[in-house]
Amino acid sequence: MTYGPVQVFYTGIASGASTSSTIDLGGKSFNRFSVNAVTMSTGAGMTLYGCDTSTGTFGPVFQKVPSTATSAYLSITVGTLTSGGWCQIDAPPMRYIQFVTSAVVSGGVSITVIGSD
Repeated sequence: MTYGPVQVFYTGIASGASTSSTIDLGGKSFNRFSVNAVTMSTGAGMTLYGCDTSTGTFGPVFQKVPSTATSAYLSITVGTLTSGGWCQIDAPPMRYIQFVTSAVVSGGVSITVIGSD
C-alpha cells in the first residue's frame, strides 16, 4: 500500500536551547508527518509550533480531541522522547513549523520530519 510521495526535512535544537530551527514546508500540503528526534538525550516533551510567515510569532498547533461532548483541543506534543522513536501526527496547515521542548536540551537534538500525502 502506498501513501504517495514523501518529502524529508531536517532540523535541530542546539544544546542549551529549547526551540528548533524553522522548517519551511514550501508550497506542499501534507496529510501526515512522521517525526523522529534522532539524538535526544534529555527526556522532554516536544510540541509542534507553526506560523504562516517565517518571521512571525510561532504558536502551538492544536488538534481537536475526538469523542468529547464539548469542543476540546490539545496541542500536538510528540511525547517525552529520549534517543529516537517515530511518532505520526496530523500535518498542520501552516507553511513554517518548529518544535519546542518542555526543557532545555543537553547535547543538542537532531530531528527528522517526513511529510506524506
